[in-house]
Amino acid sequence: MAWQKKYRWTRTWGDEPGLNGKPHEDYVGWDGGFNIGRIYLDVQTLHKNEWRWCGYGPKRVPVLLPHNGWKPTSAEAAKAVEDYYDRMVARRDADHGRDQTT
Repeated sequence: MAWQKKYRWTRTWGDEPGLNGKPHEDYVGWDGGFNIGRIYLDVQTLHKNEWRWCGYGPKRVPVLLPHNGWKPTSAEAAKAVEDYYDRMVARRDADHGRDQTT
């Protein structure tokens, strides 16, 4: 079964055109009003034509590594962000539960 996105994704820059005159291939993921991460098509580094992903998590949760990288497709990059965010939420929830029992 193919991966299905869990969170809402929007264009980071709306329809603002890039240097090529087309809208930027740049997206932000959302869990409600919380920004879970960003993906964009790399057009200038050694990873040109790959998708860069950067994951974010809840505040006051120690960062898990890796929290960024490159993937060959936008879907794989979005999945990497969503998986990272889910791991961060699970870590927050586990830490929160531990705090309540002590």
